[in-house]
Amino acid sequence: MSSFRLLTPAKLSAAAAGDMEVIRELDKHGLLPAPGEDAPAFARRLSQLAAALGELEAALKKHPEYEVAPGMIISSKHRIGREITGEALQVTSQLYDVRPEWVPGFFANESGGIFWGGCALSDPASNLTLFIIRKAFQKKQRILVYNRRELMAHELTHAAHQALNDWFFEEYFAYRTASSPLRKFFGCCFIRQYDALGFLLPVLLLPVAQALNIFTALQMPMIIFWILAAVYPLFLTVRTLQINSAAARAEKFLRSMKIRNPAGILFRMTVSEIKMLARKQMPHGSDLRWQLLNERINNNRE
Repeated sequence: MSSFRLLTPAKLSAAAAGDMEVIRELDKHGLLPAPGEDAPAFARRLSQLAAALGELEAALKKHPEYEVAPGMIISSKHRIGREITGEALQVTSQLYDVRPEWVPGFFANESGGIFWGGCALSDPASNLTLFIIRKAFQKKQRILVYNRRELMAHELTHAAHQALNDWFFEEYFAYRTASSPLRKFFGCCFIRQYDALGFLLPVLLLPVAQALNIFTALQMPMIIFWILAAVYPLFLTVRTLQINSAAARAEKFLRSMKIRNPAGILFRMTVSEIKMLARKQMPHGSDLRWQLLNERINNNRE
């Protein structure tokens, strides 16, 4: 469903008034209520999103090629069609019962480099998200290590989950769309901007330290640098194990309560709520998000 049919003034007005049928529809399309949000606040946020989507469409009509970010150029003629996005929406629907069809997608009209597959661009102020993938994906399902369906499903998952404002489980949910068990497990290894840097810098320091030792410019045992190189990778490994373990235990607890599709419920919960479930404690709430969660929990019992 396009954003113009989903985020109409009539539906937003109904959502603001607390029309649960409309709010359920929005939720199923990846427009989730945020923690602590009531119906009027939910509708106001979606009104900002609708305005941002309208501005994007107007810009695309006015400019044949529109630069949405430095070096990132999109055009309406390279918009990704429903038959292709449908592949990814099927994945997000099966995993989390969300179909974020409102997220615009485009094929890049220029290469971002040989190892570039695609990316997403988000505006925190309006919640607008769009994604861009390689132009070659118009005709190919797989390029190098990238799979078109997984790449789009990954970015659509991020778009649908952004209302939770969560970094701890964010990549965990996004990488559940992968087909590889290794990518699913280790996908949440790098979840902060500095994680990759913290992993690489100590490793790159090793040959430098070794060279300095050879030329007697540095008189320090190499074991010190090996330890330094291992500290952050060890931290990332432990954190990755914690994330996967907490999510698995939370899902197991929901299954023990005879709840079908626990992933769709976890997807709509905060970090603290998921950790409570992992400790076999059922969280509770009374905001709009929890009204939907309570319905989902009660309607998904075996």
